[in-house]
Amino acid sequence: MKLWLLDADIIIDFLSLDVFDKLVENHKVFVATTVINEVKSFKREDIKYRIDFRKQYVVSNLVKEVSASSGEIKKVIHNLPPITHDTIHPGELESLAILVREEEITFCSCDAAVIRALPFLDLSERGISAEMLLKASGLLKSKLKERHTDQYFKNNLKIGRENKILYFESNS
Repeated sequence: MKLWLLDADIIIDFLSLDVFDKLVENHKVFVATTVINEVKSFKREDIKYRIDFRKQYVVSNLVKEVSASSGEIKKVIHNLPPITHDTIHPGELESLAILVREEEITFCSCDAAVIRALPFLDLSERGISAEMLLKASGLLKSKLKERHTDQYFKNNLKIGRENKILYFESNS
């Protein structure tokens, strides 16, 4: 049983694809407190569904809530280039701080800015695309968006690695 830390976009997309319930049945899924508060609705077949994510998944113990301290979040911010500070949302920052602390967890996101931040935190190997997570879980759907693909994830990870090199070269 793998341990996954999921971003709000991934949760919303997996709810929309109707694979989230199966994912939490088969795996230990962790979600940052801030992310739990961000998941309020999803769309499936053009119908918008409101959701009380905390009540439906956290209180029922299907998803484990984890939090990062403000000090842990500040440490993540300190390790990222200033240009990224406005592009990474609070839930993502908290998730990255948890990922730094919890070494056995793998992080899944489809947000380019967050994926590009992983190399700055030496976490490139601990991130996974939505496509690979679904494939590993036997839940792969054919109607994935481009941002869910492994190619998209790898391309953004590569950009992050290049940005890290350029950032440290220009600041040395």
